[in-house]
Amino acid sequence: MDDKQIQILKASLKLFVKKGLHTVTFSQIADEANVGMGTIYKYFKSKEDIVQQIWIWQKKHESEFIFKGFEPTDNVKEQFFILWKRVILYFIKNSLEFQFSYHFASSPILTDKIHKVAMKDFLIFDDMFEKGIQQKLFKPLKARHLRLYTFSNVNGWILWAKDEKIQFSDETINLFLTMAWDSIRK
Repeated sequence: MDDKQIQILKASLKLFVKKGLHTVTFSQIADEANVGMGTIYKYFKSKEDIVQQIWIWQKKHESEFIFKGFEPTDNVKEQFFILWKRVILYFIKNSLEFQFSYHFASSPILTDKIHKVAMKDFLIFDDMFEKGIQQKLFKPLKARHLRLYTFSNVNGWILWAKDEKIQFSDETINLFLTMAWDSIRK
């Protein structure tokens, strides 16, 4: 992606999170991105297209943060804590991306094709959960369902902690992750 595309994605991300997809106009995006309307149409055919491209772009940055230097091991619990802590830290540091993810993760705008592109790196989570299933560590769910359940818990907890003004200390994060682990283990 070139700089103009990224400017548009960042501006759209901010506007979609603050105002909602349906109230934001291309004109507002152009103003926020400091580009002309023609530039937006050069790269994107619709707001839905922008949402899809934000998702791919945002998930790329998220995966770079989460998986940097990560090496899978046979210790599923250790991997669980490392990876999910990185997810939490990413979303704490990237509030707009967290809110975008929270609002759009289940949106029909994000087709299976878009999810396959954006989420391919995150299959590492499914591999980890599959290894745990083979080791008989988890309740009888599929790896994907364990990932989605844990992701829902993480999202909900971050929202709740922000609402309650709970500090995101290592101790608090580890306590939450212990609760998340305990909720899915046998």
